[in-house]
Amino acid sequence: MGQHALVRIYTEAAELHGRASNDGDHRSANAQYSRLIAAWRELRAQGEDGRSALAALLQDSNLHVRLWAASHALEFAPVLAEAELERLAHGPASVVRLDAEMTLSE
Repeated sequence: MGQHALVRIYTEAAELHGRASNDGDHRSANAQYSRLIAAWRELRAQGEDGRSALAALLQDSNLHVRLWAASHALEFAPVLAEAELERLAHGPASVVRLDAEMTLSE
């Protein structure tokens, strides 16, 4: 699968996972998590190109996409990822803020 398609799947799954989590729809959240992780693994396997694609998602307009991208970028771009997690952790009270805080504490 091409990188563009993987990025589209990753961002869509991150957005839908966030929406389902906010709605308390755990079945849908779990399904989207599976899609997200599968796309992440494929991007990760692409080496530098996949890492660049994930790093670019740190600027996405959707907070859930940025949260997931930052979490996944910790392994190859810790300074950028931690900076984004810090921004999210100081945002408005939300699931994203809590998740960012917890990711930073781990």
